[in-house]
Amino acid sequence: MKDESFVEKVLYRLVKRHVSGTTMSSALEKAKELNKKGMPVSITFLSGGAGSRSKSKYITSTYQELARQISRLGIRAGIQVPLAQMGPESDRGAMGGNLSSIIATGNKYGVFVWAEASDVSDCDFEGFDGCRGFGYAVPSSQISGFAKAHRGAKALKVVFADSEDAGEADRIARQLGSLPKNCTTVLLSPPDAVARKVLGSGRPGRQILEYKFGEGGKGMKRALKRGAKVSVYLPFGKDWQAYAMNKVPEGYTRFLAGKLLGERSGHGGI
Repeated sequence: MKDESFVEKVLYRLVKRHVSGTTMSSALEKAKELNKKGMPVSITFLSGGAGSRSKSKYITSTYQELARQISRLGIRAGIQVPLAQMGPESDRGAMGGNLSSIIATGNKYGVFVWAEASDVSDCDFEGFDGCRGFGYAVPSSQISGFAKAHRGAKALKVVFADSEDAGEADRIARQLGSLPKNCTTVLLSPPDAVARKVLGSGRPGRQILEYKFGEGGKGMKRALKRGAKVSVYLPFGKDWQAYAMNKVPEGYTRFLAGKLLGERSGHGGI
């Protein structure tokens, strides 16, 4: 890290408890530790978007290797793939092909694959609903839209933004309750109010609470104490700056991340 700026070094010290490391091996080691505590994980590769086919192919091969290593090491883990990593937004054919390759590898090695979409309209690949070992991850604001458009889906991950929907626990609980009974639901970073509703919903076998690595706190402890299924979202990779800015809750960490990204693009710095 000789060429890193001072602010990058400071930022990484702040954010490293939220990121398993910069390498695949670091993520696998942390996953094994979490497994020993009884928690499965969802591993994602921090690599930004794919601006070209060559980069999307590299990212695709990384996820395929990740699936192979998860299987080889006997780790209880799935993988979470942002659709933006699968190819340029204008090249839906390439995106679908790369995602299909990852799903095929996941099926071969018994590793579940989540495709993370920023909008339900991104989940328009034909033949993916009900696909073995596969599910979509969508924003919490789009549960109803997803349920209407993807009636055959067997798995859904609901992604919550920081503090989002904390006051709408009743609405979210109703929407989750309207999903097909055979649809397994994972709630990523649910607000405490939502988590409490879920814990009392009467669907313990179909709903899993997932917390970002380095987070959870009282909410996770409460869920574990009540016997809920709990998993951990585990990111790794060298492109952790954008994750720090968009995903990590601490305001000062976000501030530093924004400054760092501005410094790199020539629009500011400290």
